[in-house]
Amino acid sequence: MDQSLEGGPGIVAGVVPPPAAAAAGDAAAPRVELRQVGWDDADAEVLRVEQQAELAEMYDGEGDIEPELPRDEMVATVLVTVDGEVAGCGSLRDAARYGEGYGELKRMFVRPAFRRRGLSRLVVTELEAIARAAGYVRLILETGVRQQQAIGLYRSCGYRRIPSYGPYEFEEHSVCYGRWLRGVGMRVLVVSGTVGAGKTTIAAEVAAALESRDVPHAWIDVDTVCQVWPRTSEDPFAQQLVFENLGAIAPNLARHGYRHVVLARVVEDVADRERYEVAFDGAEVSVVRLTATEATRLARLERREQVDRWRAWHQARTVELDRVLSAAGIEDAVVENEGRAPQEVAAQVLAEIGW
Repeated sequence: MDQSLEGGPGIVAGVVPPPAAAAAGDAAAPRVELRQVGWDDADAEVLRVEQQAELAEMYDGEGDIEPELPRDEMVATVLVTVDGEVAGCGSLRDAARYGEGYGELKRMFVRPAFRRRGLSRLVVTELEAIARAAGYVRLILETGVRQQQAIGLYRSCGYRRIPSYGPYEFEEHSVCYGRWLRGVGMRVLVVSGTVGAGKTTIAAEVAAALESRDVPHAWIDVDTVCQVWPRTSEDPFAQQLVFENLGAIAPNLARHGYRHVVLARVVEDVADRERYEVAFDGAEVSVVRLTATEATRLARLERREQVDRWRAWHQARTVELDRVLSAAGIEDAVVENEGRAPQEVAAQVLAEIGW
């Protein structure tokens, strides 16, 4: 990667009014400027000290795992000012040790008085532009579990959860995110729904539709990777095993060019979306929930389940789980799977997620 950008051009953006002022057409909107400065810039150093102090307070006095960053790895630093007053900063670090063409966002910080104005997003966008110009293909970052606003920002900018890397691998307070700057990431569709909604049937039809379009893909009935006994009371549905197994499978699929993955599995925990992202190394995950009337689901289970005790369990579970899923609202789209050919339902699923 070209690391000659450190301390490069001066102002890289001019007047950028806060969202509220822009919406109101305020002629006196503050002047927001982004400047690329050297890593040793005095203002940037002050901001980094303030950031470290804030994080130590937030995490009960615990210091940063990497309090000092090597200057020779710092590719670019961006400073943001508002009406000439220093407001925030962010840096790009070369991260080739984690992957070819990888860069890392570091020391993202906006002073409290300037927050909720979209300044962090401006810094992220500018650092991404710098990274693209320097030939980077992916950006990664680490933030903390108590920094929900930061997590929301990164997710809204397109960053998705990835396995914790480097010094953060076993750090309980850390979460890591990544974004591909070029289109080489994985896309995962989870076909969800209560028992008897038709998840496996429709997932198979989605795979058939992708094949007809010549889209390389894989599809997995996730229940098949967690058929174990005994299961623990803490994890009765073997979810931990599910994500560990998918995480082992995912690199093989990516290496062979299968970057569209269709999964059949109920999603009833909002945290599962990020677990799928981690398993597939920062994939863009879409969840589509299938629905059918209770009578239809019970009839399907009557035909499907041949053992009396399992039939009774599934018929009770479909009612319970339908309530859970309807209340949770985890999915990106809801598609009815009743009274239509599976091919038609699958086509709608693909259209809903833009595949």
